[in-house]
Amino acid sequence: MRKVIWALITLGALDEICIYSWLCDCSDLCGGTYDLRCRQRNVIDFESTPTGIYSVLNISGVTITYTGGTGTFNVDNQSPGFPVSGHNLISFFQNPGVAPFKAAFSDPGITSVQIGVGDYDADDDNDFLQAYDAGNNLLDADYRFNPASTFGGGYLSVSSASAISYILFWDEEPFAGAVYWDNLTFTSTVSEVPEPLTVSLFSAGLIGAAVMRRRRKANKA
Repeated sequence: MRKVIWALITLGALDEICIYSWLCDCSDLCGGTYDLRCRQRNVIDFESTPTGIYSVLNISGVTITYTGGTGTFNVDNQSPGFPVSGHNLISFFQNPGVAPFKAAFSDPGITSVQIGVGDYDADDDNDFLQAYDAGNNLLDADYRFNPASTFGGGYLSVSSASAISYILFWDEEPFAGAVYWDNLTFTSTVSEVPEPLTVSLFSAGLIGAAVMRRRRKANKA
C-alpha cells in the first residue's frame, strides 16, 4: 500500500498541487497547510504574444492594460540582460511618461506576484510594483533602483495573505516608462483538487498496483 501511495505522489506532480493530506506531508509542499489548499505557480513570458502595439492583453487569466495617455503599449523583442529577454512589454514608445501598467487577475486566490524589469545602460531607472485587493486597498509594494551602468535589471515582488486582485507596475524619471517588463509570475492558492487530476491519479494508482502484482508473481515463479 505504501508503494502505491508513493506512486500516486510521484505521478501527481505534488510540487504544484497537493492531493490529500493523508497522501503527503503538506507542510513541505503547501506552506504549512494540512488540507486541500496548495500553491500553483504561473509564468507569463510573452514569447507567444506577437510583437506589435496593443491596448489590452489577455493571457492565462490575466488582463494587462496601460493606464496612461492613449492606453497603448508595445510588445517588443529586446534582450538587454537578465531577467529580460525575447518578448516583453514597454510603454515608452507609445506613451512616454509616468503611468502604470495594470495586470488584473481572474483567479481570486492570487497570493504573490513577481515581475522582471530591465533596460540597456542608458539611464537610471526607478521601478515600482504595487498590489491591491478588490476594494482597491494597497496590500504590498516594492521598489527597485537600476543604475545607468546596468544591462538588464532584476525582479520586483509583492505578496499578501489576502487575495491580490490586481497589480500596478511602472517606471519613473528621468526617462519614465523606458524599461522592459518580462516574466510576470504569480502564485495562486488551489482550494480543491481538479476532477480530471483526481481521476488520472486514481488511474495511475491502479496501474501501479497492477504492475507490482505482476512483479510479485514473476518473483514467485
